[in-house]
Amino acid sequence: MNTFRPALHFVAALALVAFCTSLTQAQALRTWVSGTGDDANPCSRTAPCKTFAGAVSKTAINGEIDALDPAGFGSVTLTKSMTIDGTGTFAGIAAAIGNGIVVVFTDPTNDPLKTVRLRGISINGTNTVGGAGTQSGLRGIYVSPTSLGQPKVIVQDCIVDGFTLDGILFNANGGDLVVTNTISRNNVGAGIKLDSAGGNLVHGTIENTKLIFNGDGLRIEDNVRAGVKDSVMSSNTGNGIAAINVSSSAVVQVMHSLISENRQNGLVAGGNITFSTIQIAESMIIHNNVGVAFSDANGKINSWGNNYLSINGTNGTFTTSTVPFN
Repeated sequence: MNTFRPALHFVAALALVAFCTSLTQAQALRTWVSGTGDDANPCSRTAPCKTFAGAVSKTAINGEIDALDPAGFGSVTLTKSMTIDGTGTFAGIAAAIGNGIVVVFTDPTNDPLKTVRLRGISINGTNTVGGAGTQSGLRGIYVSPTSLGQPKVIVQDCIVDGFTLDGILFNANGGDLVVTNTISRNNVGAGIKLDSAGGNLVHGTIENTKLIFNGDGLRIEDNVRAGVKDSVMSSNTGNGIAAINVSSSAVVQVMHSLISENRQNGLVAGGNITFSTIQIAESMIIHNNVGVAFSDANGKINSWGNNYLSINGTNGTFTTSTVPFN
């Protein structure tokens, strides 16, 4: 018996080491997906998974999922910091039902960065069954109001197309959205919408991005501070840029951008309280039904100079013109 007991301890120790080793292997810093992969695989370079969802559980916090080849990799929910990179391939998500990518952090204590990075992904919400060619997906990228902490989401070199709500909706209680070199188009709601779910500010940075053929191009609501540069908000059925708050102030600064061909307003500001504000400089506001408009007395649209407000059905008038830079 005395001889047998140490042997049991030795076996138990070996089992514990094997268990810990398997956990380590299951949480790789870099995993891979392929159109010919299998989610039963470990998601390694030589044995890739088939879907983004299959790779998430095998990727460590702040790790990276890379696409090996062109394919549709399915909708995914991200509950931890992670990069999904489809650069160099035709990496896509067909989200005919629900949302393409959902960000909802569940453990901010063990995930201090709270950052999701999305690169080189095409996200499509078009229906493929029944009413083929119609839109049926909800949102391309959705940052949930139930996300714990204040998430940071970076969207780079992506296309979001054909959703029944917004292309990109950031609705957490505070946090940051950075969108660069991206197209959000053909969405019934806004191409990009920012709206804090609580008392914390949502910060948005949008650069070199096209928001076209949506309801609104860019829409900001409560507790939002945003900056737009070198971007296009055009040919939307609603407004190019709408700053409409419900309970808290919303402010967006715009520079070097084109706001054109929007069927309602190029720029519109208003809301239930004061300081729903658009500040714009060195931009073109042309060929809209109305260039500058206010939904009520609580909106302000200030020109910081060198804007071209012309050739609209009605041009409208800035609240303040040529506000000097400080």
